[in-house]
Amino acid sequence: MRVVLDDRPSESDHACREKPDTVNMDGKRKPEPHKPQAALSSRQGLGKRIESRMSGILGGRTVSMLVIAAAIGVAGGYGAILFRYLIEWANKVAFPDGISLSAISAAPWYWVVLAPAAGGLVVGPLVYFLAREAKGHGVPEVIDACKNQGGKIRPRVAAVKILASAVSIGSGGSVGREGPIVQIGSAVGSSMGQFFGLKGEDLINLVACGAAAGIAATFNAPIAGVLFSIEIILGKGNVRIFSPLVVAAVIATVITRFHLGNSPAFAVAPYALVSAWELPLYILLGALAAAVGVAFTRGLYWLEDLWELVPLPPYSRAVFGGAIVGFVALWMPQIMGVGYETIEQILHWESGQINLKSFSGLGILMVLIVVKIFATGTTIGSGGSGGIFAPSLFMGACLGGVFGGLANAVLPHDIIASPSAYALVAMGALVAATTHAPLTAILIVFELTDRHTIILPLMLSCIIATIIAQRLNRESIYTLKLVRRGSLGTGGTEAEVMTNTLVEPLMHPVRSSLDPKTPLREIVELVLHGERQQQYVTDEKGRLIGVVTSEDVAGIVRDEDSLEQLLVAADMMHPPSGSVFPDNTLDRCMSLLSQHRVDELPVVEKTSGILVGWIRQADIIDFYNREILQRDAIVKFVEGPKPSSSGEEAVHLESGEVKDEIKIGSGLAGKSLRELDLRARFHVVVYAVRHRGAAATFPDPSRPLTRGDVLVVVGPSEQVAKVRGLN
Repeated sequence: MRVVLDDRPSESDHACREKPDTVNMDGKRKPEPHKPQAALSSRQGLGKRIESRMSGILGGRTVSMLVIAAAIGVAGGYGAILFRYLIEWANKVAFPDGISLSAISAAPWYWVVLAPAAGGLVVGPLVYFLAREAKGHGVPEVIDACKNQGGKIRPRVAAVKILASAVSIGSGGSVGREGPIVQIGSAVGSSMGQFFGLKGEDLINLVACGAAAGIAATFNAPIAGVLFSIEIILGKGNVRIFSPLVVAAVIATVITRFHLGNSPAFAVAPYALVSAWELPLYILLGALAAAVGVAFTRGLYWLEDLWELVPLPPYSRAVFGGAIVGFVALWMPQIMGVGYETIEQILHWESGQINLKSFSGLGILMVLIVVKIFATGTTIGSGGSGGIFAPSLFMGACLGGVFGGLANAVLPHDIIASPSAYALVAMGALVAATTHAPLTAILIVFELTDRHTIILPLMLSCIIATIIAQRLNRESIYTLKLVRRGSLGTGGTEAEVMTNTLVEPLMHPVRSSLDPKTPLREIVELVLHGERQQQYVTDEKGRLIGVVTSEDVAGIVRDEDSLEQLLVAADMMHPPSGSVFPDNTLDRCMSLLSQHRVDELPVVEKTSGILVGWIRQADIIDFYNREILQRDAIVKFVEGPKPSSSGEEAVHLESGEVKDEIKIGSGLAGKSLRELDLRARFHVVVYAVRHRGAAATFPDPSRPLTRGDVLVVVGPSEQVAKVRGLN
C-alpha cells in the first residue's frame, strides 16, 4: 500500500493516522475489501493499454493527449450543466418562492435564517467525513495537487464538491460557482489521467484541462478558462500545455452553449472610454480595487482562523455559519447566493440614477462591500463550500458603482462615463487584485459581458490593481492558503524553491567595511584572513561605493612595501558588479551571480543603498539542495513488496516496519527530538513533524515539541507503540 502524507488537520489521534475513508466512526480501521489492490491494478492496466494503443494509432502521445483533453472537455461541460441544475434544485428546496431580493425580503424571517443553516447541516458532515478537500473555495487544493501531489486528486472529490457546493450556494451561502467547478473539473481530469496510467507533467496538464473546461463551461468563457489554468493553476504555459487546454475549454463551451444557449452572463450597454480625462480615474479605481482585494483576502483567512477557535466539532460549524449569514440577510438580502441580481442592477445604473430604490443611495454599496467580506468569510470559514470569484465580482461592482456615482456627481457628464462603466471595470480589477491574474480577470469580464468597447480602461485598472495588490500582499487569495499551511514553499517545482525564497534569510550581515582611506596593509590583511572573498568600501553613511577583490590585491602584493604608503582603498576599488536587495528572490540573485561571474554579491537597502550584508553562491546552492532533499524525504513511503519499476521515488518499509503518526501529548510536550533521541532508544526514525496549523516539514531536532504537534515516524511496530506510550 502506498501512503502519502496528508496535511489536513485531524481531530483525534486515530483520525490523524488514518485517512477518513479507512476509519470507522469509533476511530478503528475498517477491514480492507477483498483484493482491492488487484482490482485497482487491473483497471490501471486496462487504461494504460488503451492509451498506448491510442498513441500508436494516432501517431504519438501528443495527439492522444488531445483526445483525452476532449473527453475531459465533454465531462467538464456536462459537469457544469449538472452543477447548475443541482444549484437550482437546492435553491427551490431552500427557497420555494425563489432567492430574488424581493422574494427574500417577503419571506418569513425564520425561513431566511433556517434555510442556510439547514444547508450547513448537510454540507458540514458531507465534507468532513467524505472529502475534506472539498471545504472552502477549492482552487488552492487544485494548485496543491499540481505542485505537490503530482496531479493526483481523489475521484470522490468531484462528487462531494458538486453536492456540497450546490447545497451551499442553493441554500443562500455567500459564495460563488467558479471555485467548485474548477475543483470538480480538475478531479475529473485527474481521475481520467490516472485511469490511463499517466503521471508527472502529463497528469498535471490534464488536471489543468479540467479546470479550464470548468471555467469555460460555467462562465461561457473559453479564452478565460485557458488563461485561468495557465496563470493560476500551472503558473506557466507553452504550446505543448496550451493545446490540450484549448481543446478541453472549447469542447466544454460548445456543450454548454448547445444546452444552455450563448447569451453572456451580464447584458450591459456598450460602455467605452469617453475621454482621455478618465484615465487618471481608472488608475485610481485600480488602486482602490487593490485595497479592497487585499482586505478581502486577509479578512477571509482571518475569519477562517476565528472559526477554527470555535469549540464545536468542525462538521457542525457550518450550521451556525449559515444561520449567521441568514441573520445578516434579514437586513441585506443582497449578500445571499452568488449575487448576480445585484450586479445586474448596478451594471444598468445610469448617471442620473444616484438613488436606486433597491439601494437607497451610495452608502449602502459601501456597506455591502464590508458585509460581503464578512458573509463570504463566514460561509467558507465555518465549513461551507463555494468559490470567491463571484463575491469578488460583487464587491467590484459595488466599489465601481460608488466610485462612478461620486465621479458623476462632481465632474461634467460629457467627459465621464456612467457609474455602470466604472462598476464593470472594477469587477475585473478586484478579481485581478485577489487572484494576481490580470489576464484572466480582463478576459473573463470581457467574456462575461461580451463587450470589447470597455477593454482599454479594463486593462489599465486590472494591471494597476494587480501591481499594487502584489506589493501589499505577496500571495494571492489562492496561494496564501497554501503558504499558511506550508504547502507552497516545500513542494512544487524545483524552480519555486528559488522564486519563493528571499535573499534576507541567507545573507551574512556585514560587521565591518573599508573606509575609502583604509591603507594597503590593512586591506591585504583582511583579504588574506577575512571570511569574505571581496571587501566592500562604504562612505560615511554606510552606502556601498566600491569593491576590492582578492584579484585586485594579488596584482600588487609583490610591491606591497613600496606602495604601502601610497595606495588606499579608494585607489584600488572598482564599482560592484551587481548588488541585490534583502527582498529580492534567490533566482534574481543567481541570475546576477551568473551574469557577472562572481561568487558573492553585496546586499544593500533598496532606498538608501546602505550595505547590510553579503550573500554567497555556495550558500544558495546548499540551501537549494537541502530544500529539495528535505521535500523528497517526507513525501511518500511504500509498504509491502517493493515495486520493480514504479517510476516513483519512495521510502521502502522493511518487513515489520510501519509508518505512523503520533500526536504529541503532555508526556512529550516541551521536549526536543534531540532530547528524546528516539532513533537510539527505540530504533524509530522521525521523518517529518507537523506543527499545529502547518504542513509536514523536515524535523528540527532542537525545536521543542508542543501539544497537538504530530510526528511522522517509521520503525518496528512494537517500538512505535512504545514511543506512543510515552504520551
